[in-house]
Amino acid sequence: MQNARYIAAGLSDADMLWLLSMGKLRALKAGEVLVAAGKPVNDLFFVTSGTLAVKLDDGSIVAKLHQGDVVGEMSFVERHSPLVTVVAEHRTEILAISRKLILERFEQEPVFAARFYRALAVFLSERLRETTAAVRAAHDESLLEKADKAARARFSRLFGKSGP
Repeated sequence: MQNARYIAAGLSDADMLWLLSMGKLRALKAGEVLVAAGKPVNDLFFVTSGTLAVKLDDGSIVAKLHQGDVVGEMSFVERHSPLVTVVAEHRTEILAISRKLILERFEQEPVFAARFYRALAVFLSERLRETTAAVRAAHDESLLEKADKAARARFSRLFGKSGP
């Protein structure tokens, strides 16, 4: 629920209550697609329970989303269709809030827009930090595996030559 902290910390209680009052709760069955790669996203989603898998076209899972996570934030900010598909791993509940309603609220209350975009910026920044750390860890592990493989090959060469 770490990501919820970033969104909630940037919004007032009134902002959160407004989002809750304007959103529609939806239940997804296991395997149900919430977001399809290449298709426009017209809502912003908050995971209220369950787990979603973020998948590439080849079916590989690049992330899992849990309670408090936001879905559709990149499409909300950029207005581009997503490059990934988001699927419910098992029964999952989400709160869907229309992009149109959020934009109307921005017009009515520009301070809400500032708080909202700042909260999204902090959220996206933290997600990028986590991704960078994961890529760095995978890279470091790959370097260790290469060093280990080289050491084994050297060991085999040395002991293969000096055998009985």
